[in-house]
Amino acid sequence: MRQWRHYWCPGTGSLVVDVAFAWAGITPERVLIDTDKGEQQAPDFLAVNPAAQIPVVVLPSGTVLTETAAILLTIDEASAGAGLLPAAGSTARAVSLRWLMFLATNAYPAALRTYYSDRFTADGSEAAKAAVAEAAKRDSDRIFTLLAKEMVGPFLLGDTVTIVDVYAAMIAGWHEQARALPAFRTLYKTLQAHPVIGPAWRQHEGRPD
Repeated sequence: MRQWRHYWCPGTGSLVVDVAFAWAGITPERVLIDTDKGEQQAPDFLAVNPAAQIPVVVLPSGTVLTETAAILLTIDEASAGAGLLPAAGSTARAVSLRWLMFLATNAYPAALRTYYSDRFTADGSEAAKAAVAEAAKRDSDRIFTLLAKEMVGPFLLGDTVTIVDVYAAMIAGWHEQARALPAFRTLYKTLQAHPVIGPAWRQHEGRPD
């Protein structure tokens, strides 16, 4: 059977995927795609993912998987017992999936509109792009304020950490107001102290452990 492969780049959703692999005890082949150099538009990468987006995971079967939430669910299923998500059929898993999908369909798109506002307006003026980015920042404020209120412990499930907490903290790290919220400061600090999550996070960012 072939090895898992992860096309990744710092500053993208590949951070949570790297953490998920480490948590699951899976060591993938890692292929750096430097988006600052436009390598996501290279023919070799477009042959893997025509959408030119990171992260991408190639399963041992050779199947190409995109979309961070789908990748996280697949890694969880491949590592039964690792604890990335609560057990199938449990109420805790249902709640985790709720927030996983909420982040994927609300928080992540808001971040994209903030940093790539030119993609979301047909008007190429600076004023139009600034308006898109400002609206996205307001959306992020609302989204992370809501999430902070849901954290009854350090995590979304109280005292139980899941990969969804890593996903939330990663996206919050891209938004200044979210980083300032006490709940997210506590979440980040707690995740960094975790014996698996913390080292994997720092390794992804190229920081010495």
